[in-house]
Amino acid sequence: MFISKLCDTLKSMPKSVDSVFVTFSLDARKSSPTKALEAHHALACKRGSDVIARHNHLRDTLHHLFNKALYNPKLEAGSGLGHGQKQSRPADILVNNWGFNGKPAAFDLSVSSPLKPDIVSEAGHTAGAAAFATEQRKIQANSGICKELGWSYIPLVVESFGAWGQLASNTFKKLASRLSVQVNSSTSTTLDSIYSRLNLSLVRSNARAFLARADPRAKVSDIYLDG
Repeated sequence: MFISKLCDTLKSMPKSVDSVFVTFSLDARKSSPTKALEAHHALACKRGSDVIARHNHLRDTLHHLFNKALYNPKLEAGSGLGHGQKQSRPADILVNNWGFNGKPAAFDLSVSSPLKPDIVSEAGHTAGAAAFATEQRKIQANSGICKELGWSYIPLVVESFGAWGQLASNTFKKLASRLSVQVNSSTSTTLDSIYSRLNLSLVRSNARAFLARADPRAKVSDIYLDG
């Protein structure tokens, strides 16, 4: 049952310019549930350095964009602060003067797979379901310590196939508005550039993860990128 739902989810994902998709030959002529499981494993496995490297590449790309927009962002803020001196770092990127009255915002990047068993069925019918679920989980876990520190907590979640959550989309629109002034471009063009740079980072990291786990005997055409 899980395999069937997983394959349906992959097949139903809409292909758009703003999203990065990895397809494992799940067409009607040669459906391969094993390939779908390989996709999920390669993008979610925490063994090795692929997942951490993907997160850090996205974080550094976004940090560069905030810096270019003159927000003076800080990396990895919040460790050892707050009640009980917690060691977690709720802010991958901390931006001062983001909210009303100059309130700082802690941005927490995360990649979520829509092929996880607990979300694959819903993800097959609702676009962005995996991102939304991760947003809610992260808010519940980290908003408390950020409130103690006087920060707003904003999780920026992207699904492993390239769809960003609503909170990330709202953030990028605001970032694009300010960044467009610095780069002398329209807000819409700047917003497209933000998505392009972030999704390029994502697809490169995904490709590294696939290649690190690929069977050396497999044909290159067995795994291809589309989007």
